[in-house]
Amino acid sequence: MLKSILLIAVTVSASAFAQTFDKTEELNGVSLKSGKESSIRSYVGSTEKTFPYPAAIVKKGITNFTDKCNNDYKSKRKFTDEKADCKYHNDHLVESFLVTGLREMEHFKSFSEVYLVGRQVYNRGAFGYYEMVQVAEGMNEKKQKTITITLKMLDDAEVRLFTTPKFSRDSAFDKSFASFVLTEISPNQTHMAYEYSAETDHWILNKEVSVPQVFASISKSINDLVNTVEAASAVQKRELASKE
Repeated sequence: MLKSILLIAVTVSASAFAQTFDKTEELNGVSLKSGKESSIRSYVGSTEKTFPYPAAIVKKGITNFTDKCNNDYKSKRKFTDEKADCKYHNDHLVESFLVTGLREMEHFKSFSEVYLVGRQVYNRGAFGYYEMVQVAEGMNEKKQKTITITLKMLDDAEVRLFTTPKFSRDSAFDKSFASFVLTEISPNQTHMAYEYSAETDHWILNKEVSVPQVFASISKSINDLVNTVEAASAVQKRELASKE
């Protein structure tokens, strides 16, 4: 019974987060929403971007998780090479590593890829968590290629269901979910719709007075992410062109 409950929990989408919002804002091209129910405050940030690259290239620019970190935090790494340089900067990310060969995979056969990403973060303190990555490929009603990539932060029980964790979860947010929906609108043009949702009962972050600061942080993080995806896609495009 416990395994069934956890497997259902892992597939929960952003729609599970609160849909009643008391704060909304558009900041640097990012749509932001926040709402509070009881002691839980939810945050949602979303944006769209069209890239001059095929969907497969944009997808690789999203899922190159181990290429993204803050190289200034090399000495804080616990699970990856301290001497390695990340190609793409992420302000607060110390390191990421992939976990494949997961247990209980019979429930995820409809996805082309399923794996975990372990993350260590530093932001006025050290934090760590695992996310489950699910990739699904298909076609929309216009016969355009689509790739959907989702990332869900797992609690410790969920992580243990799939693997033996290297650390316990420590995060200011209790839940988080991100989705990338890629639509290849032409052979060299891909539209990306991105949404990030999180909720917290943190005694500061769940207060209304903290919303503007969190909005600013989410907006910056999302724009940094979009810029990184664009940069990584451009590098891949040049590398492919050089081999032709």
